Amino acid sequence: RAGFGSTVHLRTENGDTIVYQLVMPEDSDVERGMISTSSPIGRALLNREEGDEVKVMVPSGIRRFELVKLITVHDSD
Repeated sequence: RAGFGSTVHLRTENGDTIVYQLVMPEDSDVERGMISTSSPIGRALLNREEGDEVKVMVPSGIRRFELVKLITVHDSD
């Protein structure tokens, strides 16, 4: 399940893939693919698994993703 330190590969509605690492708020840097676990997208990804559909309400509306790959801190040991 996705949690702090996980790297997630998300497929967007238009088929693009985005890679994010879930980090603490003080370490977030969207330009480098590091999003806070307290951000709307970060919160929506917590406890999700590969294959899950994720819907997120962001200022521009609802965004939908599919979690296509998940690497947890335990996997990277």
